[in-house]
Amino acid sequence: MTCLPGAPAAPGIAERSATADVPPSSLARELNRWLPGPTQALLLVLIAAGLVRVLWLSSPDNTLIFDELYYVNAARTMIGLPVPDGAPYAGSVVGLDPNREHPPLGKVLIAGSMLVLGDTPFGWRLPSLVAGMASLVLIDALVRAAGGEAWLGVLAVALFALDNLALVHSRIGTLDMLLTALLLLAAWCALRGWSVRAGLACGLATLIKLSGAYGLLAIAAFTVGETCWSWRTTHRLAVRPTLGRLVLLTAAFALTWFGGLWVLDRQVTTFPAPWDHVRYMLQYGLELARAQGPANSESAPWQWLLNEVQIPYLRIDSQVLVNGELTETRPIVFFRGAMNPIVIGAAPLALAYALWLAWRNGDRLALWIVAWLVGTYLPFYPLDLLAHRIAYLFYFLPTLPAVVAGIALLLRRSGLPGFVTAGYLVGALLGFLAYYPFRQLM
Repeated sequence: MTCLPGAPAAPGIAERSATADVPPSSLARELNRWLPGPTQALLLVLIAAGLVRVLWLSSPDNTLIFDELYYVNAARTMIGLPVPDGAPYAGSVVGLDPNREHPPLGKVLIAGSMLVLGDTPFGWRLPSLVAGMASLVLIDALVRAAGGEAWLGVLAVALFALDNLALVHSRIGTLDMLLTALLLLAAWCALRGWSVRAGLACGLATLIKLSGAYGLLAIAAFTVGETCWSWRTTHRLAVRPTLGRLVLLTAAFALTWFGGLWVLDRQVTTFPAPWDHVRYMLQYGLELARAQGPANSESAPWQWLLNEVQIPYLRIDSQVLVNGELTETRPIVFFRGAMNPIVIGAAPLALAYALWLAWRNGDRLALWIVAWLVGTYLPFYPLDLLAHRIAYLFYFLPTLPAVVAGIALLLRRSGLPGFVTAGYLVGALLGFLAYYPFRQLM
């Protein structure tokens, strides 16, 4: 029987039908015939997510949005396209990556897309669009790899598709969705037991942004967590297999990261060796500090769980004039760095439930959620408290898949009735519509 997401298969009804040999009603048979199964539902979610990401991709008027100002102009410099006067990197050396504070891979991908599709919004944004859709598929894959049922995966994918931060970074030419997709690929490989592939994917993620190394920490935490649970239940500590997995993971990561950085630097930078570039990036990052605390669009990591200090990426207003006087201003385009409030609002409860489930019975998905939170989110706390490192809300994007997986786990496994899941999905949809960047038909 096909079940609605969030609604377990009603064992009481099934048992009565089996014991009393009572045939299902004609209405139930008709509903089961028309309702999609999890595979069909996942396909529908992916189609809808793709449409809302592609729709008006070149609007408004080929304008660069948020940090596209840096990454698109860096890509233009790398492939010899003109950079407007006064824009970042205008006058930089052609053929080299002027955005040296980040590794080159993300900008190489954007530049390659622009070589194929031209200096157009589709050229700038296709890598993020592909990464955003790949992230949705990978969330379902890793939920299934961790032992989650089909509907749980669909629910997690739907919630990530309905998040505004994931939507916006899937439609703009920045590095963050590329980073997230590669980290999810690493997580999926780790859940399948492919340590070398997981390290390779983490290395590629770190060639996008240095924070990709947090994925290595998360996977290591998951590996150690699984070992501790096994010891807790069998009283046998599998030290050698665990160390073997960690060594393979770290070696593959190091070879991919340093080898890839060496190859990229030889092509698009002037750094003589990868460690010279790493030293520069680390020094640059640590100098982005503010001892007095966050200011303007900056935020502390604990504020991200409250969706605080949202960032206006791009806003275009429509002004209403009556008798020549301004009476009203309303946004017609509003891109903002902010999460769906219904999604992030459930995060503390969902993550607490995942922690309890991991501790109680060693559930692999719950354990991954906790490890992913530890690896990709908690490192920002000492960076803020000790180094006063400047941070922004969109740094939370790679952690969001663990949040939506935790919410899906809560809705599916805690015994809540199906109508609670349905009501929550309606609320998430309303939150998505409230934050959708295009406030009226273009």
